[in-house]
Amino acid sequence: MVAEAAVTAREVSKSFFMGRQAVPALSKVSLEVPAGTMTALIGPSGSGKSTLLHLIAGLESVESGELEVLRRSVHTCGQAELAALRLREIGFVYQDFSLIADLTLAENVRLPLEGAGVARKQAHEAACDAMARVGLSGLEDRFPAEVSGGQQQRASIARAIVGERKLVLADEPTGSLDSKTGAEIMDILGGLRDDGVTVVLSTHNPTNLSYADQIAELSDGALVSVTERTGSGERG
Repeated sequence: MVAEAAVTAREVSKSFFMGRQAVPALSKVSLEVPAGTMTALIGPSGSGKSTLLHLIAGLESVESGELEVLRRSVHTCGQAELAALRLREIGFVYQDFSLIADLTLAENVRLPLEGAGVARKQAHEAACDAMARVGLSGLEDRFPAEVSGGQQQRASIARAIVGERKLVLADEPTGSLDSKTGAEIMDILGGLRDDGVTVVLSTHNPTNLSYADQIAELSDGALVSVTERTGSGERG
């Protein structure tokens, strides 16, 4: 039985403007991400990996083509609908963690739920559950500056999965971490995939590719190849 697609891109293009000049970032990219799998986006800096993640998250608008995410046509969605989708179903993990310094880890993690209108007590309980899932129990009241980089990234992942999101997008999630901590983060992302969460990440680290079910290579904004893997989930 073929898995339902969590993400389907058809001939998706995107350009950015430098002054009056349009600079292509993605050019007619077509890609399908089956639900409950991990897809790794690879390619040199400037190849379009981050742009594709931002389009999937609804953080940037599609210029042309069609993009379906969790059965929604995001290329035609309004900003309010995209914001609701991000708050409830899509989580984003940044390379630089993007935690708010003057909030505790639990307060950072529960932000999406509070933004979606969940009561603070319920949001806090869900945040604690998400933190436990990524190995941060007991650190709920710590501030970002009081924990390690790896723990900050775990908190970023907890924020991305709180409330049982269906899709987690990660932009170079191990790029700022040492190899041991990076492997721990990939173990967490792999565990999410094993639990049925769809994961799409960009990476420059070849070690991370052993976790992926498929690898999509981008170059100069174009999709060069898509390779399906078997036996993913263990470090090679």
